[in-house]
Amino acid sequence: MHNSLNKRICNICFLALLTLFSSAFYSCHRKNATGSVIGSSEKEKMEKTDPYVEGNKNIMRRENEEIQMFLKRYGWDMQRTPTGLYIEVLEPGNGELYKENDPVTLEYSTFLLSGEMIYSSDSLGAKQFVVNRSEEIDALHEAAQMLRPGARARLVIPSYLAYGVAGDGDRIQGLQPVMMEIKLLEKTDNRSKTNYIPNPYN
Repeated sequence: MHNSLNKRICNICFLALLTLFSSAFYSCHRKNATGSVIGSSEKEKMEKTDPYVEGNKNIMRRENEEIQMFLKRYGWDMQRTPTGLYIEVLEPGNGELYKENDPVTLEYSTFLLSGEMIYSSDSLGAKQFVVNRSEEIDALHEAAQMLRPGARARLVIPSYLAYGVAGDGDRIQGLQPVMMEIKLLEKTDNRSKTNYIPNPYN
């Protein structure tokens, strides 16, 4: 009787372990609508044929080609950051690098890659924002953290770091890269002088 009971307990434990192992194994594989397992090579193939994925890749490819032609036209040798921002420091500035939560005031000129200047602090006033905390394009938050007070730099900005799919609703269209020349003015600890707007995207 004891042997029979022990056997039944062992069988139940074995089945439980087998069920647990099977669940863990199948949860590691994505299934398609028919329930069959999709391998990694199949997944890559599906992503390659997905029109949305391909469409995004084509847009980025065309935009990158446009940026490369622009850089070649002017003969600029610029540093490309991991995010895809192109930057060239024209004057290094002095003091400590800007960091998150630092208030920034900068003079700027914004150009289309056609060479047309569309915005300038000369007519619109300097930009003021707080690094990684204010509503400003991503490229300026990134560039500020690579620069020192008094620095002057040139930026070539892909659309996804600038005004994205929608554009700025004025003179910059959607999916349009831009070029900026910026000069960071001296640091100030008087935060009341900046437009401190919490960034909803951070």
